[in-house]
Amino acid sequence: MKPEGLRISLPETDEELLRRLADDSRDAEALVAFYEIHAKEIKESAIRWFGKEAEVRNKAINSILAAIGRQARSYDPQSMNASEWLRRVADAEARRLREALDKAASKSLRTRRAM
Repeated sequence: MKPEGLRISLPETDEELLRRLADDSRDAEALVAFYEIHAKEIKESAIRWFGKEAEVRNKAINSILAAIGRQARSYDPQSMNASEWLRRVADAEARRLREALDKAASKSLRTRRAM
């Protein structure tokens, strides 16, 4: 399923999109196409780690998409399918963000208590 409205012809498979991202992690059209296909899984990961608050969830989704682009080279179709790889990357990035937010909140709380 290709997203509509893109100017060039995009590959149809996850593997082809990930190959394009592995070649150029900033390939916006490939990333948008991958998101259009897997939006549900990406959103589910963001909701699982950050709840349904739209602003935080949307920031998490953007970070997850950036991580997908950065890590596309690590995808090996021989070891797992693209959906499984996506879930692992999305959860790892969301967990990293959650831990960073929790650490920042904890540090802020300690600073306020010391005043």
